[in-house]
Amino acid sequence: MNLPIKLPMLLFIIISFLAGIYYCIAKNRKEGFSSSSGTQQRCPDVLIQKGKSLFLYNSKVAQVPGVNPVEFENLEDYVEFLNWQRSQGIRCPVLYLQHSYDTQGDSVYKVRPSPTDLQGGLPPMIPTAPNPTLLIDATRNDMPYNINSMPAYDQTSFYQGSTTPLDTMNQEEQNLLYSPNPMDDNWGGKDYTQSLVDSGFYAGNEVQINIP
Repeated sequence: MNLPIKLPMLLFIIISFLAGIYYCIAKNRKEGFSSSSGTQQRCPDVLIQKGKSLFLYNSKVAQVPGVNPVEFENLEDYVEFLNWQRSQGIRCPVLYLQHSYDTQGDSVYKVRPSPTDLQGGLPPMIPTAPNPTLLIDATRNDMPYNINSMPAYDQTSFYQGSTTPLDTMNQEEQNLLYSPNPMDDNWGGKDYTQSLVDSGFYAGNEVQINIP
């Protein structure tokens, strides 16, 4: 026997169904990923050794005595702390600086790979030449002896990896539509180079060869 469904009950079922659909669509679903920005913010990044004591700094937050930096009385205490960090899955890249004195008695901080692997032969810092750097060439206008000379050939590749004024000149010629340099891919040809010489483009750069 079919019982008639009352209108209020039918409306309730329809409204509940629509509300369930709206809830499924409107619910803000978020993936369960965790950000590592908070962990990186709390990571110490500088370790300084002065004598037997080691000081672990976090340069990203304010310094608080007893909290930042964290002081370790000896290397064993720091290694124990480092092992605990790694057991918790915390790995913070740390710059290790060792305080010492150079041969002139000046206070310096030497960059070391690790407090357990000092590699004592390393210099206080890696010497790097300025880039761009000027050419060191005694054959160029070294008065009063070397006058109007051509650049010397760098057979030792002393300037490998550096940018010199000569490199800048070569780059400017390579960017031209036609280069006067026969060594460039965009060389304009011998007639083009000769026309520049005849027009005085290289005035002041000529080399005079006296044949007795």
